[in-house]
Amino acid sequence: MAKNIKSRRRKPLQRMPRVAILLESAYEHSRGLLRGIMKYVRLYGPWGLHIISGGKGDQRLPLAEQWKTTGILARVPNEKIAKTIVAAHLPTVLFDPLDPFLTPKHPLSQCCRCFCDNRRIGQLAAEHFLEQKFAHFAFVPNRLQTNWATERFEAFRDHLAQFGKKVAVYPISPEAECDWGIEFRRIIPWLRRLPKPAAVFTPDDLRGRQVLDACLIANIKVPHQLAVLGVANDREVCETTTPPLSSIAVDTESAGFAAAEMLDGLMRGIFSEQREFIYLPKNIVRRGSAEAVSFDDPLVLSALEFIRINSGFSIRVTDVAKHLNLSRRTIEMRFKTILGHSVLEAIHKVRMESIRKLVADTGTPFGQIAFLCGLESATHLGEIFKKEFGMTMGEYREQKSGD
Repeated sequence: MAKNIKSRRRKPLQRMPRVAILLESAYEHSRGLLRGIMKYVRLYGPWGLHIISGGKGDQRLPLAEQWKTTGILARVPNEKIAKTIVAAHLPTVLFDPLDPFLTPKHPLSQCCRCFCDNRRIGQLAAEHFLEQKFAHFAFVPNRLQTNWATERFEAFRDHLAQFGKKVAVYPISPEAECDWGIEFRRIIPWLRRLPKPAAVFTPDDLRGRQVLDACLIANIKVPHQLAVLGVANDREVCETTTPPLSSIAVDTESAGFAAAEMLDGLMRGIFSEQREFIYLPKNIVRRGSAEAVSFDDPLVLSALEFIRINSGFSIRVTDVAKHLNLSRRTIEMRFKTILGHSVLEAIHKVRMESIRKLVADTGTPFGQIAFLCGLESATHLGEIFKKEFGMTMGEYREQKSGD
């Protein structure tokens, strides 16, 4: 862990630091790091910050004669960027360096750095699926098979092995490494062959989205046949998939803050030795892709999928029975036997979750939400909501807006 430097007397600076930040703002992981950096700068700055929005290919150091950089905070995607950082001879802190930059012979191996506790992430994923009583497990690695993704998989596999469970691993092919159009034709039959219901872990949310897209094309019901869990809690990814992707949130803001603190210490000459900071996963953000399913009855699965697709709104038990071409009595008996509750209770559960999301994540007027539910007034809906969640819709929306 990084030692605290704020309590020491801060050596005065002759000019404002100018820090180059090489982070792919296209991804939530890097955006979280940036938020942490900015928290430190607001408290202990000011700093001049050189930031380039975009992905890995957009990142580069500013020209020395123009920016006069005094420090660097970076995720290093390749050797080309690594060489420019080494050549700059500036105080540098790295985020999650890849294996080539950790070898003792590489100059960047001597830099201060922040590491994610990837093993804890893998263990958390395994614990989550075990708690939900899954019997079958799978892992879909990212195409580059980076060290952090490998560490997450190994911890996932090792933790499950302690309970006598095995993990099916999707085999990456060289020709598919950079072309999802090729790869999705390979992954679909692999997903279909998995025993159902199965729990699928992916090392990041982008890979999780690809798995969900493949399931949608293959008509594999999620979460009723496959449950999918990603990492990073990138809301732009997780909340635009079908169904929304459950994900492990990571405390990247603490890493960004710690990295800025270490760089400040280096630039001020408070210390010169290498330091490390380990940041941790926070929690699992549960969405529709990773609910537990401990049965494989096709009729009940089809009913639950029909209810989910309609968000529980404006459908009745008779609509479900009609969809399955069964009598209401037959489907009710099937639900009671397999799930232990009625079709109406299943509709109510999905409906309330849909309402909760509309209240928490949108500015939709409560009257309009009530109309979607087929209710006469927001007052009636408010009574139902308070009974379900223990607070009014207004209180819940205000609470979630502050999260």
